[in-house]
Amino acid sequence: MIPEISDRPWQRAMRHLSSLGFAAALIAALAWARTVLVPIALAIMITFILGPVVVLLRRRGFGNATAVLTTVSVASITVIAMLAMVGWQFAELTSTLPDHSASIQKKLASARSALLGSGDGKFSRFIEEMQPFFTPPEDKSGFALPVIIQTSNSYSKYLNEVPGFLNPLTEILGQGAFAIVLSVFILFKKDDVRNRLIRLIGNSQLRTATKAIDDASHRISRYLFMQLIINSIFGVLISLTMFLLGIPYAILWGFFASMMRYIPYLGTWLGLIAPIIFTIAFVEAWWPLAVVIGVYATLELSCGNFFEPKLYGKSMGLSEVAQLVSAAFWAFVWGPVGLILSGPLTVCLLVLGKYVPQLQFLETILGDEQVLTADVRFYQRVAAGDHDGAAEIVRDASAKASTAEIYDTVIIPALGYAKQDIVRVDVTKPELARMLQITGEIVGELSEKESATNTDAAPAEKIRVLAVPAQDAIEALCLEMLRGSLDPKIWALEVANFEQLTSEVLQRTEDFKPSLVLIASMPPEGISHTRYLCKRLNRHMPDVQIIIGRWGKVEDTLAEQELLKEFASGAILKSFGETMLFLNAWRAALGEKQAASTKVNRNGDVGMVSANS
Repeated sequence: MIPEISDRPWQRAMRHLSSLGFAAALIAALAWARTVLVPIALAIMITFILGPVVVLLRRRGFGNATAVLTTVSVASITVIAMLAMVGWQFAELTSTLPDHSASIQKKLASARSALLGSGDGKFSRFIEEMQPFFTPPEDKSGFALPVIIQTSNSYSKYLNEVPGFLNPLTEILGQGAFAIVLSVFILFKKDDVRNRLIRLIGNSQLRTATKAIDDASHRISRYLFMQLIINSIFGVLISLTMFLLGIPYAILWGFFASMMRYIPYLGTWLGLIAPIIFTIAFVEAWWPLAVVIGVYATLELSCGNFFEPKLYGKSMGLSEVAQLVSAAFWAFVWGPVGLILSGPLTVCLLVLGKYVPQLQFLETILGDEQVLTADVRFYQRVAAGDHDGAAEIVRDASAKASTAEIYDTVIIPALGYAKQDIVRVDVTKPELARMLQITGEIVGELSEKESATNTDAAPAEKIRVLAVPAQDAIEALCLEMLRGSLDPKIWALEVANFEQLTSEVLQRTEDFKPSLVLIASMPPEGISHTRYLCKRLNRHMPDVQIIIGRWGKVEDTLAEQELLKEFASGAILKSFGETMLFLNAWRAALGEKQAASTKVNRNGDVGMVSANS
């Protein structure tokens, strides 16, 4: 067959290169158009934050225009008042900080003395001996560079610096004003904007577009609103703590702590640096510093471990690594504003990956859900020889599922992957032996737990079952799982050697005299050998009931199933749990049959038919 053009290696390479080129061009466009895109992103963020308040006011009877104007007005007044207070305290700090240089030096000398001692210790002498190596050498040549003194008009100097100060300030104020105005219009026309986005995507994708927009808006709006509340409370508590300790500029430090919490994971601890330095400089005692650090740590641990999981839930759905990487990326592209917007922007990408098939890789990279199922992770750990990792996966699964369910959903599918790798010659014999050893040890632990739960009374005679692996050691291990799950007081299950010849299996069947023969045959192979084994058993012992355990995820074709049913006198069981249910039902039916066959003869003797009848 002539391969398709899309299957050629150079075509795949060109597609990958085109994707990389498109991604690079997109990143460059985001950085180049930041002046326009940043206020738009800020407006959307403001809309998401204020949206729940507008909806709440509309439910209380306010009109749409009244609700929007009231919400925006209150929010604007609050932000302006807060910025004014923070700006005033920051100006006070910059003007008074040089006056505390003596206090700072005294505190640093005290800290140095506490750490290094009075100067007589070995460590302090070591620091003094190493100091010359880190001090720039003096110029002993006697040559001195001439000092050029320039005189200029001080007024012209300040006037020259005015444009450099006003240009960034004007840009920031302009972007902020544009973002606020745009957010007001979006709040006014929220439904219309949503309908236009859906229409832009197309009527053929109406349901998908509606779900994507609603999902993104609900996640981001809830997250940002709750984040604003938690960060505001965090900042208020920090300000209150600093005020009670008598540390100046408490509002400034609370605002700074609140803003730094928008940086994922690291922001709070980075925001702690400035208050620590300021407390050391302005407070003579050391205990206020310990109080500030303690309050910071307590609030952060409480928010991260209790309040945020309760309030956020799965509103974001981002992994921790994705949040940190996205924060670094958006900070690189858009600066500090990108750092704050990194969470909502990454959620939008996550939603696109969830609903757009071509962008599904985004959900895999950014999402917090497991990308590998338990059976794949178990096989990956077993193939790597990681016994502890594989056992940990089984222990996690055992907290939510029974032993039979663990076998069906984790271990047996993993052994099926091993069978597929054997067919593809991707597994060597030593590797297979190691995987079976690790899996067998884990199965043994599960069997011990299962045997401890078996409390049924022992019958007069055990039910004999001969379990025969169709081909290899993997099927033999699956049968060992079955033996460990059955009550040994009731069942006498014997597992035949997978290396035995068919004639030896027949002889063992004749000697053991089982009531039932179970043949384990795992996909993707084993049909022909299972058929041959069933045929010989039927011919050699026609009264013995035969069932087939065709365990695993691979489905056989209809023809193969009919072929197996032709020789299986019992049933073809597709899972471990189904096999356990069949054996328990078969045992109950056998007990009823035996009870019905019990007769009392004329002399009062009791006779029992055999289990094979």
